Formats: sequence, structure tokens, C-alpha cells
Amino acid sequence: MKADGTTRVDRRKGQSLANSSWLLVLAGISCTYPVELPGAVAVEDAGSSPDETGGIRSVDASADASIDQFSSSDRRRFTGSDDCPNPHYIPLVPNTVEMIIALDRSTSMQQHAFDSTTTRWEAAQQAILTAIQNHPSIQFGLELFPWSSDCSNGAACCAGQVSVSPAPNQSTSIATQMACGSGDAGCPIAGDDSPSPLALRQCRDSFAREGFQARLSQFVLLMTDQDPTCAGDVSPDSPCTVAINEASKLGARDVSVQTFVVALNSDAQSTDCLTKIASANAVSFNDSSQFFVATDQTVLGQQLDTIMTLAEANLCRFFLVRPPNNPDQMNVTVNGRGVAPDSSGQQGGWSLSDSSTLAFSGSSCSDVMAGHTPTVVDCSY
Repeated sequence: MKADGTTRVDRRKGQSLANSSWLLVLAGISCTYPVELPGAVAVEDAGSSPDETGGIRSVDASADASIDQFSSSDRRRFTGSDDCPNPHYIPLVPNTVEMIIALDRSTSMQQHAFDSTTTRWEAAQQAILTAIQNHPSIQFGLELFPWSSDCSNGAACCAGQVSVSPAPNQSTSIATQMACGSGDAGCPIAGDDSPSPLALRQCRDSFAREGFQARLSQFVLLMTDQDPTCAGDVSPDSPCTVAINEASKLGARDVSVQTFVVALNSDAQSTDCLTKIASANAVSFNDSSQFFVATDQTVLGQQLDTIMTLAEANLCRFFLVRPPNNPDQMNVTVNGRGVAPDSSGQQGGWSLSDSSTLAFSGSSCSDVMAGHTPTVVDCSY
């Protein structure tokens, strides 16, 4: 923890155990610690050998303790058959979902939200911590803005750096940081301005420091009760225009960070600024909007659950360590049942993009989310 009370966490640490086990197994080295993320235990084709039936030997649990975390239905013995006489197993690498919550802490957030006893800030805190608890598969981070009413270098508008970097099990760190929302002793006092454009830039900088990777699905959740009121000296344009531009940069092709916006004040609908911020880098999330207006505490909780569920769908995406010789001859199973190809992504099957990204939808995605490991066999040999 830094002197200013902020917490820095390297988000790669949360992945190092899982990634290390994948790499060691792929290299043919036994490992004795569990894989933390859902995914198949990787076994090199070159390291497998035919059994008596001409198929591939089943994985020996003693050779890799990480297999013990998977259910018996996910540990299969692959043997030859008429449909797949010479099966070749394709190892999978799971996807990771990260989300930085950019939370407004300006003085207007101390106004009452949905009743006469709860402030907007308190309502946001409660909903955020509940959502984090309900969606442990997402690696959360936190950005608070404005960080101080007395910005450095004489600036009149500022947003601090991301105070909690995305990583597993961050609820305690996030709760500690949010405790500063009302200017508690030892915490910076928030100002009246709402520099959400600078907060979005800080989120982009935080993701960029670790590098954008194909197997990372990254999101920003902007929660505020008003349109942006300042953008520092980064642009002569209006604060709203700057915020829209920052959201567009987050969604750029080489960055691909999607932004959701939740308004904690129904008056926010009087303008279309927040709506435009949410749609600046919008993609199709099952025809769902990326802009939400909370009208009461229950609705706010439901909206955050909807957002987290949309983000979690990316956990149903896997990277194939090697592409199949012929995708039409791939045998894919989840939870002990065969899964059919589905290019539409709407029928509960699987689809393949770029020859290396396998995505599940519908009931198959639900099985994956429940912890069942997909299995992919190439039958084109």
C-alpha cells in the first residue's frame, strides 16, 4: 500500500499460477499445483502414446495433480472409433475477464439516491460489493474520481490513477478504497467536479501498462450521477466530447476495451451525453444496451448483475494451442455430452474464429461456467 492509501496489485499475479501450470504441462513437465481458471489440462500430442485399442492413453492423474480439480465426467479416455479412428487432443487455454469500476466520488454523490436515508455513494458501494461477491470469476479493479479537490501542479480538475488493479479476490482492497468516498480521515477530499473523461483515460493507461492480450477480455464500468463537468487541459473540446473520445479510444481495434455506463441519477437522462459515452465503443451484447439508469436499489443490483453476466460470457471463449487440421472434423464435448458446431452463436453450440478461438453459447456456455472443462479432439488424422 502506498503512502496515499492506494493499493497497487499486478494483475498478472492472479494469472501466473494458472498460466504457469499450462506452460509447464505443455512443455511436458509435471506440476503439483492446481489450475485456477476453468480449462482443459494440456497434454502434448507428441507425448501421448497409443493404447491397446489404437487410441490415446488417458491422462494419468499422478502425473499432474491439477487434474484432480476436474469432475470425473471431464476426465475422459479417448479411443479410436469409426468416426474418429485416430483422435488427437487439442489443448485449450482459458480466457480471462477483467473489469475496472470507475466510480464518481464528487460531492453530488453524497445526495440522497432512492430514499431519504441512503446516499448515491452508499447505494453504489453496496451494489458494487454485492456484484463482486456474486461474480468471483471476474477480476475487478477500481478507479475513483476525482481523487482530490486540490490537484497537483495547480490543476483544477484531476483523476487519480487506478487505485486497485484488476486481479482475483479484490473485494477487500476495493471496499477499503471506497471507504474514502465521503472524505474520511486520512482520505483525500473530493471536489465538486466530475472528471469522468480523465477517469476513462486512467483506465486505458492501466490496461495499457500490462499490454493488451488476445486472451484477455477487458471492460470499464463507469458509474456516475452526472455528465462530465471537466476534462483538465487535455482538449479544448467540451468535457462530454472528450469523454466520448476517450471511450472510443478504449474500444479501438488494438485495445478493444468495452465500456458500460450506469447513471445513479434519473436526471442524467435529460441529456444524451452518458448514452453517447456508452455507445462510443459499443458491440453487440445480445442486443443489450451498454447504458443503464438506476431507479432504485433493487434495479441497480439487477443492472450490475446484467453487466457482469454479459462480461462473464467471455469466459466461454478458449484459445486452441494449435488449430485443427479440419474444423469440420472436430469432436467437442462439455460435461460428458457432444456439442454441435453453431456458427450463429445462438443455438448452444460452439463456433471457431481465427482458427484458434473456440466460443461456446447457450447451454454449453452455462456448462462451462459451472466448471465443466471442454474437450476438443481433432479427428482429421
